[in-house]
Amino acid sequence: MFELLFLLLPVAALYGYYMGRSSVSARQENERNQQNHNYLRGVEYLLNKQEDKAVDRFIACLKDKDSSFESSLALGNLFRTRGEVDKAISFHERMVNDESLDDSERETAQLELACDFISAGLFDRAEEILVNVIDIPRQRAFAAKLLLKVYEREHDYDKAIEVALEFRDALGEKGLRQLGQYYCEKASDLALSLKLDEASKAYAYAIDVFPKSVRARLELSSIYVRQNRYEDAYALVKEVTNFAPSYAITCLHLIKECFPNKADPKYRFALESLVNSTHSASAMVELVKVVAETSGNEDAETLLLSYIKDKPNLKLFSALMALRSKDGEPSANQAILQLKSLVDAQIAANYVYTCPHCGFESKMLFWQCPSCKRWESLKPKVGLDGD
Repeated sequence: MFELLFLLLPVAALYGYYMGRSSVSARQENERNQQNHNYLRGVEYLLNKQEDKAVDRFIACLKDKDSSFESSLALGNLFRTRGEVDKAISFHERMVNDESLDDSERETAQLELACDFISAGLFDRAEEILVNVIDIPRQRAFAAKLLLKVYEREHDYDKAIEVALEFRDALGEKGLRQLGQYYCEKASDLALSLKLDEASKAYAYAIDVFPKSVRARLELSSIYVRQNRYEDAYALVKEVTNFAPSYAITCLHLIKECFPNKADPKYRFALESLVNSTHSASAMVELVKVVAETSGNEDAETLLLSYIKDKPNLKLFSALMALRSKDGEPSANQAILQLKSLVDAQIAANYVYTCPHCGFESKMLFWQCPSCKRWESLKPKVGLDGD
């Protein structure tokens, strides 16, 4: 009897081992199936543009997986994306303090933690991390970029300029664009304080570091107008129309200021040049007004009809109704003016500027998009109801 039991012990052990492995395999298979289900559902939600539900599914997928550096990092980033910054901070702080991570992983966790603090508005804590990480060569570019974001949010443009100059090689062309904007911000403050000469120097620095700066040229042109330096002002506007024709509306406002005497033939020539280089409806309307005053309504209408043929636009249609209302019977003129008022109301209700990156729309020009924070991203709208 005892011999039989002794012989059965290996069989029992083997059976227990097999059942245990089967149980573990089944559990792992269930976990794997659950992970795949969460992942596929997350993709489905993304395709259906249900971002919040997609993030929930991906978080569930990551939680089900064994903890690793990549999964913990991704999980913290997902929490930050959906606004749960406290959870993101908790994840990334734990990673920063994890002694099992190597130096590069801990540095990456520090940068993500700095992103968390920026999202939470804790700029001093983000700055404290970044000034320590920025001297590490492999992290320099990203750390400098984040540090500039901190100083931008704090409107500390002196420090922003200092960082952008010191790390301009790591930041590349985008860093030079930002540096130009920081000089413009300083110049704008100086101009508001009536320190026009100092402001002009700051705008000159902006153009020097970023030669295609639209903002620096247009705002410097405005200073020249205030100083009655009309030729210098127009020269800068002309440069903008050549390499950035989409800013035609702003250029038109400055051209009007550059030529106080609207009867000056040079004003008409400037408008013709603006129309030819930008095809702006606003510039066309202004030129038609000048032609009507100098050559008569017939020539103005002929010019306007040629524009409408190539560029159907509400502004041009409104200008045509303004001309037609001067030639007909009083009753017909009244009807035309009533129709014109409706068109003008529609034009006034439309947004003038839009950001192609995030879709933000505005009736006034912001040099930094209030939504996505990109510099010089707002452009005048074009088309039937645009410019």
